[in-house]
Amino acid sequence: MSSPRVSVVVAAYNHAAFVRECIESVQAQTFTDWELVVTDDGSHDGTADILRELAASDRRIRFHGFAVNQGACIAVNDAIARARGEFVAVLNSDDRWRADKLALQVAFLERHPECGAVFAKPRLIDERGAPFTDAGHKDYLIFEEANRSRQAWLDHFFHAGNCLCHPSVLIRRSCYDHVGCYDPRLAQLPDLDMWVRLCAHYEIHILDAQLVDFRILDGERNASAARPEVLAREPWERLQVLRHYLTDGLDGHVSPLPHPAQPQDEPSPRLRLAWTALAIGTPAHRALALEILHRALAPGEPVAAGAPELSAYLRLTGETDLFWQRHVAICHQLQRDVETLQDVVARQRAELASVNQALDLSQSRHASAEAALRDIQSSRSWTMTAPLRRLVRRVSGLRRKGDE
Repeated sequence: MSSPRVSVVVAAYNHAAFVRECIESVQAQTFTDWELVVTDDGSHDGTADILRELAASDRRIRFHGFAVNQGACIAVNDAIARARGEFVAVLNSDDRWRADKLALQVAFLERHPECGAVFAKPRLIDERGAPFTDAGHKDYLIFEEANRSRQAWLDHFFHAGNCLCHPSVLIRRSCYDHVGCYDPRLAQLPDLDMWVRLCAHYEIHILDAQLVDFRILDGERNASAARPEVLAREPWERLQVLRHYLTDGLDGHVSPLPHPAQPQDEPSPRLRLAWTALAIGTPAHRALALEILHRALAPGEPVAAGAPELSAYLRLTGETDLFWQRHVAICHQLQRDVETLQDVVARQRAELASVNQALDLSQSRHASAEAALRDIQSSRSWTMTAPLRRLVRRVSGLRRKGDE
């Protein structure tokens, strides 16, 4: 049996609500010379049962399931390893395609042999399949990018990061054979890592058509959603991706940005990359920059043009604060200040309670005195002696006049 032109690879995990719709969008393609290679990554919600059912009814679907979850990269790499097609299309098990997706992309690659991969624009949908309308979401406009040369893509990936929709890609199998598959050590940025390695050797292109329904799940459940563990992991993984610009000799493809500490000498591409990374200023870029400068100032080695003086480098390492130690110290000082203020407030509250207690006692005594006075003034003896008190006041008044 001859191999199909296109292998559609799907790594599925716990998407029982969407996976049938995903597979049916492949079956509905107007381009029909395809196989569907699926690896289930240890799903426990019925996804694997649905996939087995679909594979039993369509001989073009080749199913393999892991007993336990191993990670998305391992699952998609497993599917790629089993793929036989000249072209490979990647599809997430919660997304879906427009019916002419493969036809348009295969035709493009056939017309453009210089391109290693072709992408498309996504249409964002929500969990129920309706258009996703939250304009404040981080992915709402991220895929709206113009086409560039591979050198310009490398520059964009360095400065800004990923902007390509992974489940829209159709890539030549020979590209995977050349640059390798996805790095399973990366949970957040394996696609960006792939695009940097790909553009080191091949042109890419984005079709100006929405050919993929990209699903934004409720409750931040997408793999790239802004959950705490994702935010913590992303800078480390970005640093690993940025290191390709050192190991693959790509430093000359990054447009420079000045940094205030940069010497006046024209730097080498490697040192220009360091100053640009420092100017961009994300934690990953700063780490890469210090790594390059550290190597440039190795003892016993000649200092390259554009390298800082050792004293300037040491100032940079004290200012850059890669591990947020200055922020930690500030937080600790703020915590101590808060504890001091809490002690002051506690003492003031105790003093206020003592004053309130004394005031309560004084008010109680005052009320008792007023009650005693009212008792006297309403007594029979007070009433009977009223004429006598008036006489006493008159005699006292006459005496004061006589003294005058």
